[in-house]
Amino acid sequence: MNRRSAIFALLTAGLAWGTTGIYVRVLGLRGFSSFELLGLRLLVVFMILVPILLLLHLRQSPQVQPLTISQRKTAFTVSFLMLFYYLGAIVAVQHLPLVMAVLLFGSSPLIAWTLNLVLEKRLPANKELTQSLGVLLGMTGLIGLALSQHGGSTAPEDAIPAIGYLGGITAAAMTVANARILRRSGEQAPASLSISMLTAILGTLLAPLLFIDSVDLFARIQGSWGALLGLGVLATLIPGFAIAHAGSRLPATATSTVSIQLQVWTIILGWIILNETLSGAQVAAALAVMLGTGICLLHHESHEIKLLR
Repeated sequence: MNRRSAIFALLTAGLAWGTTGIYVRVLGLRGFSSFELLGLRLLVVFMILVPILLLLHLRQSPQVQPLTISQRKTAFTVSFLMLFYYLGAIVAVQHLPLVMAVLLFGSSPLIAWTLNLVLEKRLPANKELTQSLGVLLGMTGLIGLALSQHGGSTAPEDAIPAIGYLGGITAAAMTVANARILRRSGEQAPASLSISMLTAILGTLLAPLLFIDSVDLFARIQGSWGALLGLGVLATLIPGFAIAHAGSRLPATATSTVSIQLQVWTIILGWIILNETLSGAQVAAALAVMLGTGICLLHHESHEIKLLR
């Protein structure tokens, strides 16, 4: 039963996370800026997490135990970087074709593997040729998508592609940085609930700055409260809780596939809800990115398991 619930949670996480691009694109077309969406997204998360944390505190749950000084530093660092992840992902969706945006910020495994070689100042070893193939496939697919032109999948009219690419790369890089920080912390890493709450608090505290240039914000919120609630709950909180549940019951190789699920579900939802379509060349390029990401993810995780044994 636990395994079934974990698999269901994993699939739910991928589907729920895949709605992010849809909500951001729809709200962007309604006049919300990237900074406004960042602040409102985290404000919704904060308002929902507070009663949950109070309830867990009353029940004396181990998930709300005080953090050590070291854990506090780690949680603050990860939460601060999460702000840039959320902002980068939002900017990418608002300035790039939806498929290109989600494939870009979902390609963090490609960046992680390349960054590892750069930091170690070496070329790939023979046993790393599989990952090399994954990176080559993924990068080729991303370049193919960037160069492709298809009327069924375009960015908004006022988009600035350079800003979108910068946002997507930033989001992917923040994912890599946080993964390295948490992996280094090992068993001393702070609970995911603590990181989520601290991220929401930081976003809420920064809200006055994020909304400083806003005009008629409350009127726009009134007309889009359902979509904003969906962005905060369905696209943010639910995936976080679902991944945490699945991660404690399934192997890392299984939970790591949520990045590929994000890409697949966004493409499907973009077609169903936004009527976005892909050309044959774009489908091939997207498959190359997802296959390359999968190779890097699964090969990296299986290599770590062997080392632990």
